[in-house]
This record gives sequence, structure tokens and C-alpha cells, in this order.
Amino acid sequence: MATTSGERYAEIIDMAIKLFRKKNYHGTSMQDIAEAVGLYRGSLYHYINSKEEILYRIVERPVSKGFESLKKIQEENSPPAQKLRRAIEYHVRHSMEHQAELAIMLEDTKHLSGKGQNRIREAQKKYEGTFLSIIKEGIQKGDFKKLDPKIITFAIFGMTNWMYRWYDVDGILSADEVAECFLDMILNGLLTK
Repeated sequence: MATTSGERYAEIIDMAIKLFRKKNYHGTSMQDIAEAVGLYRGSLYHYINSKEEILYRIVERPVSKGFESLKKIQEENSPPAQKLRRAIEYHVRHSMEHQAELAIMLEDTKHLSGKGQNRIREAQKKYEGTFLSIIKEGIQKGDFKKLDPKIITFAIFGMTNWMYRWYDVDGILSADEVAECFLDMILNGLLTK
């Protein structure tokens, strides 16, 4: 069965994720990627333009998908605490499903050109903005303490994004159990009642 261009592109991206995590972005060459997917280096350029394009696609994909899901949660007709609970649960699960991509985004986005970095930063701001909106709504409705919503948002991401460094999918806690631990700390620190 012949491989389609889209399947080959996905294979290149998936292999690059593994190589970037193992050898980091700068330690991985286009030759490494080509060999890993069974192509000559010159043939690789039939599917992609550059290593930077690969990096951009790796970090853009989970951020864009995540934003769409979080936006739906933000727009629900639910109390802010319930929205925040669902958003954190989603973020933790999404982060674990895309653990390698998150690590690459946090460690290697700096290697993108200015234009690529700006696009990823804008996508991250939109993603973070869903949390910020939920927290502001909770403060306005009196459900959350009157704390700086940006600081709360940064604290949530600081706590949850670091998981890529220590979370083990084969460890004693599931992603849902870790999310529940985070939720207990965050919501008990925010709720007014």
C-alpha cells in the first residue's frame, strides 16, 4: 500500500518529535530526520521546507487544538468554578497527551524566527486567555477571591506546564488524579465560600 503525501508528512513530524526530545532541536539534523523516516535528505524537502517549519508545526498543532476545546468550555453556561475545573482537567489531560510537543514548545520555541515565535506567542496568549476570562468572570460574580487574574493564570500554567519534566505515565498517579490534586489546591485557594 502506497504512502500518501499527507501520511509521509505526519510521519516526518512524528519522527521529528521523537528526535527533538531525544537529541533536542539543535542536536537533530535534517539528515537524522531523513534517515529515521527512510528518505534521502533531498527527498525530505519534497514534504517540508526546513527544520524550522517542522518545529513550528510541532508546537502549533496542540496549541491550536487546545484553544478550540478551551473556548467551548469558556463559553458554557456554567458557574465559573465548574468552568475552571473543566478547563484545568482538560489542560492537564491535553498536556499529557501532547507531553513531548509541550516540552518542545517550552524549550525550543526560542529557535523559531521572529515571525514564527510571534505566531506561537499569539496562539499561547489566546489559549491562556480562556483561563484568564474564566477567572475574571469568577471574580466579577464573587465566586473567586479578588486576586490578580493574570497572576492566577500564570500560577496555573506554571504549576501544570512543568508536568512534562516530572510526570510519568507509568507512575502511581493518573493524569486525572494529578489534575484533581491541582484542582484542590487552586480552587480551595480561590473560592470565597
